[in-house]
Amino acid sequence: MTSTKIAPSHSKKKLLLIAGVCGILTLFVVFGSMALAIYYSPGHFDLTQNWLGDLTGNSYSSFLNVSRPVVNSPTTEILFRSGHITAGILGIVFSVGLFYDDDTPSHRAGAVFAILGSGAATAVGIFPEPMGVISYMFVSSYTSLVLLPTAIFLIGGASIDASRRWFGGLSIALAIVALAGFSVVSYLRGGALIIAFGAILVWAFVFGVRMVWRA
Repeated sequence: MTSTKIAPSHSKKKLLLIAGVCGILTLFVVFGSMALAIYYSPGHFDLTQNWLGDLTGNSYSSFLNVSRPVVNSPTTEILFRSGHITAGILGIVFSVGLFYDDDTPSHRAGAVFAILGSGAATAVGIFPEPMGVISYMFVSSYTSLVLLPTAIFLIGGASIDASRRWFGGLSIALAIVALAGFSVVSYLRGGALIIAFGAILVWAFVFGVRMVWRA
């Protein structure tokens, strides 16, 4: 049975081009805004003591029964939140492009997980740490760190099935790194989150370059 094209060729190429650029930009937006927030922090940001969300406030210290340096200010909060909201929107556009990039069921399932994960990443900026442990940690941050690696696993598996073994292997390796970083977040805190999100963003960058090249 022949699959039906979802969009004309020129429209699909334009979509892949825009989505690919968005995937590339997410890496620079997230780490750029984070680096600026840390630079303008009034305190000493410690990757082993602070969570990244501490740049917006330390509201759930009592919940976790831990003490850590106060590193937030209005400037760090604006930089952190705007960076995550922007990157999340870019990620959603990128994920829509993923959906139309391949029509295999596992690839499209991965794209749906990527859309949901990007939405959760956007919520990291919308619901910052001062709004509470439930909204920040579990609803947004942790949800994105489960959905996005799952998306990468599914798309990596689809790539291997399509004989793109190098990319499929890279995808699965980066998904494992992301989940490994997430698994030690209670111990390495900000460092673990950078490892987890870093692996996800590197994957988005590589796939974004591939999409732009194809377009």
